[in-house]
Amino acid sequence: MKTTDFYLLKQKSISEGDLFVTDYIKTKQRLIRLEKQLEILQLQLESLKPKNKVIKLFDEE
Repeated sequence: MKTTDFYLLKQKSISEGDLFVTDYIKTKQRLIRLEKQLEILQLQLESLKPKNKVIKLFDEE
């Protein structure tokens, strides 16, 4: 059975410091997940850009 955060609060007394640490850890984990998703999206976007760029070495006369 999965317990919710609210259930845990009712079951045992958690100090404000503990709540801050718990919130910080969850926020940090969410930030890491979002950074990974952003990196994947950037790679996908980069793969959609054309790779064969034409470079003119000489001006046409």
